[in-house]
Amino acid sequence: MRTCHGADLTGYADMPPIAGRSPSYLVRQMLDMQKRNRNGPGVKLIKPVVANLTIQDMVEIAAYVSSRSPVSSSPTTTARR
Repeated sequence: MRTCHGADLTGYADMPPIAGRSPSYLVRQMLDMQKRNRNGPGVKLIKPVVANLTIQDMVEIAAYVSSRSPVSSSPTTTARR
């Protein structure tokens, strides 16, 4: 997930940010992808990743991802006035 969603899970290219999301939301999304209730280009990439996850795996992943800060840890540049 870190590769697709960025090193800090705050999104990368067309992949959405997932850091700080609700654990129940994250588990629901993984279940929907695993059960093929979600489709689309981005989902196609994650289906093999979630295919063999147990509910316990999903809960543990969701706990970790939701604990991450939704703000990028990358250095930002200050706008000049």
